Amino acid sequence: MPDEITFMDLASLLSIGPDTTLEKLGSAINASIFDASNMAGSLKQKGLIDFTASYPGPNTVTITDAGKALIAEADAKAASPHDDLDDAILVQVSGGKRIPAELQNTLNLRPKDLALRIYKLHKQGYVTYDLKSGGVAILLTDSGFLKSKAAGAAKPQAVQSAAQSQPVAPHTALPKQPDQQTAMENEMPHGPKRNKLLYALVIILIVIIIGGIYYLDYIMKL
Repeated sequence: MPDEITFMDLASLLSIGPDTTLEKLGSAINASIFDASNMAGSLKQKGLIDFTASYPGPNTVTITDAGKALIAEADAKAASPHDDLDDAILVQVSGGKRIPAELQNTLNLRPKDLALRIYKLHKQGYVTYDLKSGGVAILLTDSGFLKSKAAGAAKPQAVQSAAQSQPVAPHTALPKQPDQQTAMENEMPHGPKRNKLLYALVIILIVIIIGGIYYLDYIMKL
């Protein structure tokens, strides 16, 4: 079965009955004649339906074996238990993602896988869908809304529980900052370099004092 099958394909197949003709397909899927013709061509290209092409008609539309197999696969999927992916779809629909293409891009699912999931949620009473103008919109039911809120509330709690279960890293003491006096002592040179610096300071001080004495003596003689 081609992976390009979408939920619109599946929903259109389910709308086709034993007396559906090509001329009445638009009424069956709530679409214009142009949109219905495009849908019929797409379904035929994917091997899901067949129809006659006689003028002036009517032209009978029949579901092929491949189309019947798709419906059977969808019914089998609908009987499977509810799981996390179903919850994720409900949460996205609750958040405003009503078009299957939007759900597909957000969840990164194949179109066929998403189609089977939406059908499953529909059969289990969590969503319904509306066919209009060659497209389909997904709507939550009352049960689906409550289910989506429960699923959305459970996710933050699970993340919080996982965070609380992580081991706490031991507290690392910050290195003790040296006080000002210690810092100055650390910056002062040690050993021979310190002695040389002290000698130089003493000599400079003596020169300044002697210079001051000579200067005062010179002033007094004037």
